[in-house]
Amino acid sequence: MSKEIICRNCGYQGKAKKTSKGSIWIEIVLWCCILLPGLIYSIWRLTSKYLACPKCGSKDLVPLDSPVGQKLLKEQSH
Repeated sequence: MSKEIICRNCGYQGKAKKTSKGSIWIEIVLWCCILLPGLIYSIWRLTSKYLACPKCGSKDLVPLDSPVGQKLLKEQSH
């Protein structure tokens, strides 16, 4: 996503970051202990990526060029 976003939670304006659910440390431990759970966990993490606010981690993002994004931008400037 190259568009600018605004976060409804904290008001951050800019680019979103791609985030994965779960923990890299759990993934490493599962790979070290047993092959199959590590593989399943890795696949789940790869398929559960989402865009999040880099400041607060919220998923509640709105494109800045949308009507809702423009409304939030105006509300912040007051």
